[in-house]
Amino acid sequence: MQISKIEQVVRSIETAIQTGALQPGSRLPSVRAAAEQYDVAKNTIVEAYARLAALQSIYSRQGSGFFVSDRQKHISVNEEAVTQASDIVSLLRAQLKQDFDIRPGDGRPPLSWMQDTLPKRVDTSLLISMETDQSGYGSPLGNTRLRELIARRFANQGTSISPSQIVTTFGANHALDLIIRRYLSEGQTVLVDAPGYYPLFAKLKLAKVNAIGIPRGPTGPDLNALESLAHRYKPRLFFTQSTAHNPTGTSFDLQTAHNALQLAVQHNFMIVDDDPFIDLHGHGVSGTRLWELDGFRKVIFVGSHSKLLSASFRSGHIVASPDLISDLTELKMITAVNSSRLSEMLIAQMIESSRYDRHLKKLGRRLEDARAACMKAIEQLDLTPFSKNPNGFYTLVELPEDANIQRIQSLATKRRIFVAQGQWFFPSGSTAHKNSLRINFSRSADKRFFNYLHELVT
Repeated sequence: MQISKIEQVVRSIETAIQTGALQPGSRLPSVRAAAEQYDVAKNTIVEAYARLAALQSIYSRQGSGFFVSDRQKHISVNEEAVTQASDIVSLLRAQLKQDFDIRPGDGRPPLSWMQDTLPKRVDTSLLISMETDQSGYGSPLGNTRLRELIARRFANQGTSISPSQIVTTFGANHALDLIIRRYLSEGQTVLVDAPGYYPLFAKLKLAKVNAIGIPRGPTGPDLNALESLAHRYKPRLFFTQSTAHNPTGTSFDLQTAHNALQLAVQHNFMIVDDDPFIDLHGHGVSGTRLWELDGFRKVIFVGSHSKLLSASFRSGHIVASPDLISDLTELKMITAVNSSRLSEMLIAQMIESSRYDRHLKKLGRRLEDARAACMKAIEQLDLTPFSKNPNGFYTLVELPEDANIQRIQSLATKRRIFVAQGQWFFPSGSTAHKNSLRINFSRSADKRFFNYLHELVT
């Protein structure tokens, strides 16, 4: 079988690299010189160099040409990025192990709050519809009926969108991963909430993207810091949570949301708004959502059903402008083909039957009661919460300045209590809030946890 001229050039250069004829750091001939050397068109060399760069055999340097990569160095850098990302998600690793009896540091609602939410049996009509569907994997955008229902929920809250502006994912983390892969590259800088969502920091670290923290306040990000750092770093994206922020429980107010969007226009960055509790708005969650003001011009919205139904339902979605959704859908097909049709069909069925809405109302009432009880206990211990009126499931509580960080963890382990220390919620290198704990209200009812806190403060 005859190989193309492009492949001949690629193989020739690869052989030279492997035999040592071309050493790491060596400069390759210019496109014109290489075309003459191999007696091919310049376009052939351009394509060959592009393929070698994709194989990480060579790399380009602006204004200087192409150079041979140091493969061993590249491997070690990748391993370092994986190690750093793994370190960041050590909290998640501990959460998944389920080795603790009391779990106020867990990010999810307890199983007892989710019981009776899912149907005891799968409706046979759902299975029949899957069997008779000739499309195989289904639409790459995700289940059509679920996307229609999501669009309807946005319309009920005053924002009209098309189902074609929604692509479903395997949960919010998959959605964030798609956004990072599609729009960011190694060495770029983004802005993030500080404190913020630690699994996001791990993803950025793995992608070798620099994350700069924007201090979070009671009504959203510090706008002066956002303006200054946007001017300095010229980021492509700002990752935030407009309502029920994890880990502080704060939400944007109207003025902060308006000003943040103005800065996004002024400094030409997009805002990724990650809100896994969107459907709890009005049920224990309040605040201004960015998309309510923007209409998805500068906002990419990430939502999820996983935290409100079951972690086993890896179902999330991205809402954005049509051109962005087209980009992300293409990447979804490349990396995962499609998301879970069965999960999406079950969720659509629960929404249509009103089972989901009944669950949200019950969940909201339980959350408000648990939050009130926890905040009262925090006040009695004379501890300082990040916000006196938190939204959603979380608050960040400051411990005394002289509290020893090792003692915080060792005492928790001894009492079989899973805690989430505040330091994990900041981009790497930050020592802010090192003597603090994120508390999940839905998991804070056990008196043994507050006995533990009492030991720490006394």
